Amino acid sequence: MTEPSSLAPRAAALDLIEAVITTQRGLADVLARPPASLAQLPAEARARAQRLALEGFRQMGRADAHLRRALRKTPPDPVHWVLRLALIEMHVFDAPAHGVINDAVELARRAGFPRMAGLVNAVLRQLAEGVDWDATPAPRLPDWLRGALQNAYGAKITAAIEAAHLRPAPLDLTLKGAQPDGLMGDMLPTGSLRLQEPGQITTLPGYAQGAFWVQDAAAALPVQLLGDVAGLRVLDLCAAPGGKTMQLAAKGAQVTALDISDARMVRLRDNLARTGLTAELVVADALTWCPEQPFDAILLDAPCSATGTIRRHPELPLIRTRDEVKALQKLQSLLLDRVLDPAHGLLRPGGRVVYCTCSLLPSEGEDQIAAALQKYAVRLLPSAIPGLPPEAQSKNGGLRTRPDFWADQGGMDGFFIAALQHVA
Repeated sequence: MTEPSSLAPRAAALDLIEAVITTQRGLADVLARPPASLAQLPAEARARAQRLALEGFRQMGRADAHLRRALRKTPPDPVHWVLRLALIEMHVFDAPAHGVINDAVELARRAGFPRMAGLVNAVLRQLAEGVDWDATPAPRLPDWLRGALQNAYGAKITAAIEAAHLRPAPLDLTLKGAQPDGLMGDMLPTGSLRLQEPGQITTLPGYAQGAFWVQDAAAALPVQLLGDVAGLRVLDLCAAPGGKTMQLAAKGAQVTALDISDARMVRLRDNLARTGLTAELVVADALTWCPEQPFDAILLDAPCSATGTIRRHPELPLIRTRDEVKALQKLQSLLLDRVLDPAHGLLRPGGRVVYCTCSLLPSEGEDQIAAALQKYAVRLLPSAIPGLPPEAQSKNGGLRTRPDFWADQGGMDGFFIAALQHVA
């Protein structure tokens, strides 16, 4: 008997989700070495499985809200995810209920729960109609993260951030120069080009000629705070995958891009070759590496919780923990010490540093800068960038972007950015 063509991508989506949860790795990392059930699919089915897994993470809170009404008790995780994905397919992807339910019943059997096949069938038939999905409240973030955001921004803004996470992130491009003919999009106030439905990136006008690279609008802001870097020696710390390195090179800087991972540098090397830009690439530990001479400016995009990127990585709330964030905060502090302490010789006297994290947590942003200002003879530089909402100016100095900014245009990643300069 031939297996239904719809069953394989649905099974692969479940395997992807299981791999993320059991390994506590992000979806992108899992996709680098995907489960066999995904790897063996043709391209179209593979893309379908990835979309379903991604939307499964994004919409699981909404699915659970409806399942709680139909279930007396929470089923085992494999069956729970079968039910979630089936609901999401019916109400987000508008897939025909009959086929979704039939496959869900079979997937529950394959997962080792044949006695629950009847339950899966009954629950999904009950919830196939009469569900106002769009009226279902946005999923709440984990308590440890939600509490920190409410303390920082208040309940209203936290709810707006959670609502923003329900919308997939649009694709933003940073242009190397002029906008290529035929490349259609909306020019954002800060200079990024936003594509709402880009399709295949490699087929876009100007891609082969290296006219642009993919970079969220918020991620493109830190380089702007460094000001005019033409002719300056600039160190891009924790540089991969390299969007900021290419920005600096395009602005005429002599860039040294450093990252601890050679594997992560592969994409940067490829993009530099495609765009025709140049930078010195160094694979080393930023905490121990010493340059031959100090730099005029340093861009430190520190490792962080990435809680500002949940729109594009909706699995993050499931795999991040409070303890992991505390460890990252310690690393951020060490990296700031490394670039700001004159004894380490990374920055020339009077040089500039831009520190940034793609985090919504003040403990990874404003608090780190406040501590640095107490420890070192540095001053906070002005951080105004035209086009950003007024509330982007952090009350403690620096810039703070959030996913709910530019809501009508598709939002932006959450970032903290601050520019510092040694006091001569």
